[in-house]
Amino acid sequence: MRTNLEIVQECDNFPYPDLSNNTAYANAVEPLWLFYLPDDPEPHGFLIQSVVDRMPWTPSFRLVPDSKEVRLLKPQGREDWQAACNEAIDELLDIARAQKAFPRLGKKRDEKFPIVGAKFAISIERSAMSLFGIIGQGAHMTVYTRTSSGEMQFWIPQRNANKSTYPNMLDQAVAGGVAQGETPFECIVREAGEEAALDEELVRRDIVAAGTVTWFNISDQKAGGEIGLMNPGVLYVYDLEVGPEVVFKPVDDDIQSFHLMGVDEVKDAMRNGEFKSSCAAVMMDFFIRHGFITAENERDYVEIVSRLHRKLPFRTSPGGSWQ
Repeated sequence: MRTNLEIVQECDNFPYPDLSNNTAYANAVEPLWLFYLPDDPEPHGFLIQSVVDRMPWTPSFRLVPDSKEVRLLKPQGREDWQAACNEAIDELLDIARAQKAFPRLGKKRDEKFPIVGAKFAISIERSAMSLFGIIGQGAHMTVYTRTSSGEMQFWIPQRNANKSTYPNMLDQAVAGGVAQGETPFECIVREAGEEAALDEELVRRDIVAAGTVTWFNISDQKAGGEIGLMNPGVLYVYDLEVGPEVVFKPVDDDIQSFHLMGVDEVKDAMRNGEFKSSCAAVMMDFFIRHGFITAENERDYVEIVSRLHRKLPFRTSPGGSWQ
């Protein structure tokens, strides 16, 4: 069984800079290409070499091999150049799909996610974000109830076996990606209705915002797409306590069943690797915030808390800076 620190490390598995031995971090960063947007000196994504080699780059992009840069060029002669930049990304991905450059790239969907920290409104298809190593942005809500003795129990969904990503694994009761033009709160309200048929009024009234969880993950086989992609991510975390009269049942084919699990059952499932890694990180954060994991009962407490709130490699707001 894994330790709590190992559970967090599965999600946050990109090396850290190390003053005593920086080899692992340097070796991880050295082969990566940086993705730049027009009129912006700071990068917004990490691409691996195999993606750069296979991507059918159009004239809207310029590759700079010496510095390992992929630059989206500012279109000339168009006042609406921001819209043209969005079109350039869409065109590139359409060609990549037509040429089957990335066999594991999902079907085109009408789901656009923002490039976090960009100075103008620009988005990319959800299924293609990892190809560019852009910061992913989602919202997760942990839903719990209490027994007659006051003990917490959690509504935990199990993903369907036919899911292309993390099949059969345990998940958060409500979770989803924050779409272009959507706030994290509105994302959770929408997903609560779509995934769990929760009453909107109940969610808006009782939901509690609880901060964020961040990580930098290198994708593996369970993620369902290309292996080895860079996935820095931020999840906006919410809690919701419901009464015993609220019973969760699957609404669509994404979830095969819901389980009502106690604290120890959830901890055991995390140690056994039954949770999707990002969801395990959110549950770990919940247990820390609610006092189930403390400095007194966890020797790696400070390291775990730090790893759950990693500084991300790129700017997270238009007016911010990575440094």
